[in-house]
Amino acid sequence: MSQQTFTIQPSESPQAPLSTFPSVGWSIVLLLLGGAVGWQLAHRRTAHSPVAKTNTDHPDEKQPNFTQVLQWVGHAKAFEKLNQYDEAVSIYDQGLTQHPQDFRLWHERGLALARLGRFEAAIASYDRAYELKPNQRDLAHERGDALLKLERYEEAIASFNMYLTYVPNSGHVLSDQGYALYQLNRYEEALQSLNRALNANDGDRDAKEYAHYYQIASLQQLGRLDAALKSCQTAMQRYAQDSFKTQHETLQQQISEAS
Repeated sequence: MSQQTFTIQPSESPQAPLSTFPSVGWSIVLLLLGGAVGWQLAHRRTAHSPVAKTNTDHPDEKQPNFTQVLQWVGHAKAFEKLNQYDEAVSIYDQGLTQHPQDFRLWHERGLALARLGRFEAAIASYDRAYELKPNQRDLAHERGDALLKLERYEEAIASFNMYLTYVPNSGHVLSDQGYALYQLNRYEEALQSLNRALNANDGDRDAKEYAHYYQIASLQQLGRLDAALKSCQTAMQRYAQDSFKTQHETLQQQISEAS
């Protein structure tokens, strides 16, 4: 595992605890959770009521609070399905007043904050989740995505590198890493990541299209115009995007001027 560690930033203070779970949307929660795991949820179960233990193979799921935590997550996810992310964040905050050491609530809270465009707050939430559970690879990926949005490219690359220690051939993460390197004018390094993304066998077509565009751009910046043009012609055959046509026209003009 990489020795890279996240810088823990102060998170926003959760709201005051409620004595009961919120009652709004319980029918949705029951649809999401009841059929999947057979929980018998009361309409207004108090936060201090007994919780049945679950028998699973996951050590975390043997903890007494596991079912309560998943109830909070499930309730928040019901609001997320309705694109009501502010409400979802509020529910995660309420859950955290009762379970402040649960990495899932911090992780899911970060995802909801990112959907709201509150990337600094999302990163702080991811950092807290990572502090509690440092071997969660998806945290590194999602944290990197938020850092990209903030144009904090060096930090994003560090997060992506951590994820890649677990999944070295992730086309999606390699393409994001290549983009970050491109933005830092590190074109040779960007090209290495983008080529790996294009050769990945994970079936992520969107990632390959994204990687192809910045591979061509990196070749162009390095003055390797013929290679860029050839790659662009391949991309035009694979993807119906006008951006590749624009690249192709620019490259043809540059090659003509250089002749």
